[in-house]
Amino acid sequence: ALLNILDSPLNKAGKIKALYIRTHGRRLLTNPRSPPAPLAARASQALYIRTHKNVLFSINPKTRIPRTIKRFSGLMVQLLQKLSIRATNGPDKLMKVIKGPVTKYLPLQCKRVGFSFAATKRVAIHEFVADLDDSGPVVFVVGAFAHGHIEASWVDEELNVSEYPLSAAYCLSRITNAFEIKWKIV
Repeated sequence: ALLNILDSPLNKAGKIKALYIRTHGRRLLTNPRSPPAPLAARASQALYIRTHKNVLFSINPKTRIPRTIKRFSGLMVQLLQKLSIRATNGPDKLMKVIKGPVTKYLPLQCKRVGFSFAATKRVAIHEFVADLDDSGPVVFVVGAFAHGHIEASWVDEELNVSEYPLSAAYCLSRITNAFEIKWKIV
């Protein structure tokens, strides 16, 4: 799921401002938006991931995630042991463990949308994105687990985008594709 977002034309065009991924159990180690409006001063450009054990960390969108599970697992172990990972050729922190809750890192006055197969409101994602107002930021919350629903009481609305359960990677692909079509990013 993380690779889908980082590799998307939407991220390469600089339109991704923040991403929050909630993992369930140990899946993070075993299986590997917001409109262009400016973010509030307290929110930096980052991807946020919270593990099942409530460890929250941020990832710089320019980070190159390892493509093999062995290297990815090693990177996650290093992150959890050292609490941050710096770039080899500069002072930038590519990944770091941060104090929660994630809401203090999100833009002020943003619309918060959660995605779950268990949600009662089903929408066509491209129509939902097309109807979004570009004047303010939008935060999408996608669970990175096979079943259940996201546990985020701070979400304004929960949506279901398919009559079938979707993987987090495919759900994120649908979201990014809808924004690419809306903003004509090829």
